[in-house]
Amino acid sequence: MVPEDNGVEEINNRANWLGNDLQSSDAWIHYLTEAEVTEIEEALAFSEAKIDNLNCKTKNDFPLPEFSKVLAEMQIELEEGLGLKLIRGFPTQRFSVDELRIIYWGLGLHIGTAVSQSSRNDYLGDVRDLGTGLDGPKFRGYTSNGELTYHVDAADITGLFCLRPAKTGGMSRIVSSLAVHNEIQRTRLDLLKTLYEAFPWSMQGNELPGAPGFYAQPIFGLKDGYFACRYTRTHIKSAELSPQIENLSKIQNDALELFDDICSRPKFQLAMMFKPGDMQFLNNHLTLHTRTAFEDYKKEKEKRHLLRLWLSLPNSRPLPDGFKPFYRNISAGAVRGGFPGVGDPKFSTMLLN
Repeated sequence: MVPEDNGVEEINNRANWLGNDLQSSDAWIHYLTEAEVTEIEEALAFSEAKIDNLNCKTKNDFPLPEFSKVLAEMQIELEEGLGLKLIRGFPTQRFSVDELRIIYWGLGLHIGTAVSQSSRNDYLGDVRDLGTGLDGPKFRGYTSNGELTYHVDAADITGLFCLRPAKTGGMSRIVSSLAVHNEIQRTRLDLLKTLYEAFPWSMQGNELPGAPGFYAQPIFGLKDGYFACRYTRTHIKSAELSPQIENLSKIQNDALELFDDICSRPKFQLAMMFKPGDMQFLNNHLTLHTRTAFEDYKKEKEKRHLLRLWLSLPNSRPLPDGFKPFYRNISAGAVRGGFPGVGDPKFSTMLLN
């Protein structure tokens, strides 16, 4: 639905930022102290003694009496501020991969509620190059090493924890979707109106048996004064491949081309190279992200490896009515998003792809 003001007015708040402005700032970065690392290590020891595997259910299973206050502030910043946060400086070399899984899962419990990342019901994903292609109806970018287009993930928050970076490449780039919206408002109001209307989307093969593989949803929307964006062009292209779906109109294609063009402009992009121990958190309703192509090391134990969480925030915004076909529950603070999964929750996808 097109907003009542027809998009004439820009939407201005702290989530409307340019990458140029943030690139030279560390306002979006929290540098871990040794005391905070020690507290996380103590929480790991507590959870390993009390909890079997990754069955931590609540924050009490991974106690962080002081660092939880930092994470509570981060919740607010993700929803009401810039829409992104980087935690830097965790010493991954001191822990095994299994321990790092428990640590990241435990930290996630203090930020939000994890949702499934695929129909396989994986709740803690492994971002690794498994040689998959870069297109098609079942393409998932996190299992390839190619350059990705700007996109969002299917949850309130995406969290990425870098265990090992690539040999070369793999730069993370982030754009404010509100800044993209406002640039279109200033330059092509006709196309902005189109982006508030429904586009076809593919479930990328993650629908449950018998459920529809396609749905309709706009790119931009407003609800009770709250802005939200959802854009993943590969999912729209996948929908177009189906004979059941009509091809996009010229004005729809023009709108998506302009959207992509704005995202590609350097002044809009915040670029960062992942370092071991980096934990990046992004609000998918306020930011878009991508990754450049990368070259990996030859040895398996040296290859690029990130852990991924999709989280619902307890303080999340209401979502536009047009987002309901995918998110199902669009109420503020709802546990929502993700792909409906089958079977027990899984905490490693290394052997599943």
